[in-house]
Amino acid sequence: MDDETLTAYHESGHAVIAYALGGTVQGMQLGGEADDWLPARFGECRIQWGRVDPDLDWQRKREILTILAGPVAEMVYRDEPFHPAFYGPWQHDWAQAWRTATPMWADERQRMAALEKIMVELRRQVQLDRVWAAIAALSDELVAHEMLEEERVEDILEFWFR
Repeated sequence: MDDETLTAYHESGHAVIAYALGGTVQGMQLGGEADDWLPARFGECRIQWGRVDPDLDWQRKREILTILAGPVAEMVYRDEPFHPAFYGPWQHDWAQAWRTATPMWADERQRMAALEKIMVELRRQVQLDRVWAAIAALSDELVAHEMLEEERVEDILEFWFR
């Protein structure tokens, strides 16, 4: 397993779940722009949610599902059950999900249990034939081109989610 393919599956996991939950994937790439406010990263997936849902808990849950979908897709691809809180490359995703979940579950034990339950459900969803096929197709395209614009991502995902 090469890092580029793992990264493509990771980013495709974010993209597919965001798309399935109503987000727009504005673009994806392997590698990432260097900047001061984000950690060094191997890939990038830019998502636009549009107007914030009036149900803030639902808005947060969509974001949490999307954030954790990257590590879960990579976990499924690797067939290894790493926990994002403790596996270095995914700690940024976990920290982001943890922060997003804080208003919903102030108690840290409840938050941990809720996020782990979300990951179990995500793993089940990601392994559905149609979802996994979409992740694989998007990943292949990302490896082939290293960067995908919104229109190309939309074309690929629309095929699987009509």
